[in-house]
Amino acid sequence: MKNNYTRGVLMALGTAVLWGGMSPLAKFIGNQGVSMVSVMCYRAVLVVLLMSAWLRHSLGAGWYRIDRRLMRIYILLGFLTVVMNACGFMVSCFYLTVPQALMIHYTFPLVTMAGSYFITREQPSRTQIAAGFMIIGGLYVGFMGTEGGMLSVSPAGLLWAAASLIGLSGQTLVSRRILKGGATNPLIQLFYIHLFGGAMLIAGKSALMGWSDLKAVDGAVFALMQYSALGAGLLGFGFMFNALKFISASLVSLICTLELVFALIITPLVLGLYPTGCELAGCAIIMAAVACATVRKNRAG
Repeated sequence: MKNNYTRGVLMALGTAVLWGGMSPLAKFIGNQGVSMVSVMCYRAVLVVLLMSAWLRHSLGAGWYRIDRRLMRIYILLGFLTVVMNACGFMVSCFYLTVPQALMIHYTFPLVTMAGSYFITREQPSRTQIAAGFMIIGGLYVGFMGTEGGMLSVSPAGLLWAAASLIGLSGQTLVSRRILKGGATNPLIQLFYIHLFGGAMLIAGKSALMGWSDLKAVDGAVFALMQYSALGAGLLGFGFMFNALKFISASLVSLICTLELVFALIITPLVLGLYPTGCELAGCAIIMAAVACATVRKNRAG
């Protein structure tokens, strides 16, 4: 039990590390004139191709057979994960400053905890609830006063960020519910949500936006698209879905807020913007909140 708990915590931490690079990288790619929707379409196609080959090799020819109930769940998860969460967050990073996008995005642990009781039947502990509010406090300390705070927020960015928030909480809760009982394989889930979510994105972009932005893809942008697909997409979501087999959605959501810390570490390397004292203080509060929730739970067994 303790080994499974530790394994889940480490996998969720791996997700936070891998996702940490996406907000500054999305800002850079968007500034080059490439739509974040195109980046997500490419991610979905590459993940589907790689996972289909791996699953065929590891599970045999019949791995793709699932029942209608799981099919409906995977379609829902494809919309929540690829369209609302991942695509919504990356587009919000283009319209908003990185701190603004993260400020909105990381209210999601509290939203996840509120839904845990009804969807997964797992009540978050008092420590986890307190940690969720500590994270909001850390976000306020670190980012409300930087880059215009939340006073000059883009309406389009706000809508995309809200979509990402709903998608992330929804995917975490639904995934936890089906994974904790062993009803599905996390790797098969990873394949199907990118298959269905990617198909939705490609159809929507073809009909509404077109593909003229692809002419702005150069060597640097294409290289960063590989990180989006293989790092944040394939490994990041793979770690997250596996973590949800072992620990609750509430705890996974808390650990994933450490993405913010890693984003501030990577941002100077990508955008040349260095964190302020307030941002460092906010990150320290967030790290303390996650540490308290994780350590206390571990001691409790």
